[in-house]
Amino acid sequence: MKDKEKDKEKEAEKKKYPIGAEHYDLYEEIGHGVSAAVHRALCIPLNEVIAIKILDFERDNCDL
Repeated sequence: MKDKEKDKEKEAEKKKYPIGAEHYDLYEEIGHGVSAAVHRALCIPLNEVIAIKILDFERDNCDL
């Protein structure tokens, strides 16, 4: 059982998500906070549904 867990960890380490908005299709917002929103999205190259956190640096309350 531990071998399967190690294989999953190695697979997760190897996976590289692309940088750039053109590689993702945003779906609905699934959560939000003071300075960010979280959306369900599709990573087009990997054909995988993921969550993307989008920071809003222009909000008045943002201290980042």
